[in-house]
Amino acid sequence: MPPLNPKHFVVIPACPLCAASDAAPYAQFPELLWVKCKCGLVYMYSALDTGNAPPMGDSVNQRYEQRLRRRISKSRHQILDVLNVVAPGPFLDIGCSLGYTMKAAVELGLPSRGLEISEAAASVCREQGYDVSVGTMTAMPYESGQLQIITMKHVLEHTPQPRAALREVRRVLKEGGGLFIAVPHGRYRKAVRDPQTCRFFVPSGHGPVGGHFIYYTPATLTRLLQEEGFTVASVHPRLVHRRAALPLRLLQIVVAPLRWSVQRLIYGLGLKKEFWLVAVKR
Repeated sequence: MPPLNPKHFVVIPACPLCAASDAAPYAQFPELLWVKCKCGLVYMYSALDTGNAPPMGDSVNQRYEQRLRRRISKSRHQILDVLNVVAPGPFLDIGCSLGYTMKAAVELGLPSRGLEISEAAASVCREQGYDVSVGTMTAMPYESGQLQIITMKHVLEHTPQPRAALREVRRVLKEGGGLFIAVPHGRYRKAVRDPQTCRFFVPSGHGPVGGHFIYYTPATLTRLLQEEGFTVASVHPRLVHRRAALPLRLLQIVVAPLRWSVQRLIYGLGLKKEFWLVAVKR
């Protein structure tokens, strides 16, 4: 591990995936040091000591109000990805923001609730009639085994303790319940080609852009999930949704070969900023 800058404090002392402590510098700034472990995980090792850890940020953002319909549609497809491998049931969106994923779940007939770290975002969701609690992904206010489907869209990268978060998710999921995760892609071409200039790593204010702590790849996230009691059912979007309406399902079957080719090309060239996967609680 590189020597610690005297003005920095340790954010993540050892690799959250393999526990090794000999990671190499990956992107270095006066405010932050990112390192890459031999197992492939990129994480924030240290940050400027301002008296507080890098802020998580507030989920309420005007950008989330733009293109709302498209966000709801995308969320519907993501939930259908999970419904390819599990039965419908009680749904939770962790980091529910302004509620568009819950709306998609309701449209699919799922009893839905949300969890938010931001009281302001939770209030916006409640005004729309959604059941939203304020809390964190490592300490959720739900009973064990009461949820069938959980979505975590761009939230897992916001914790330096992913194992604690996944153990809590596993606790509240029913046996055989489904988990959807979307995270920034650690193999995104710009992030690999020049980490020093990529927005994934460049500091903004007191912390990294977006308040991220860890960057995953499909391989590292799959390993983490497997070690925490999940079976990964699929990586990247499903081409056909068996619980979609019949006209949509027929269209998906027709265009599946083209979508498969495009998807392979985009991910192969490292052009995708995010990836997602579906896992099932063992």
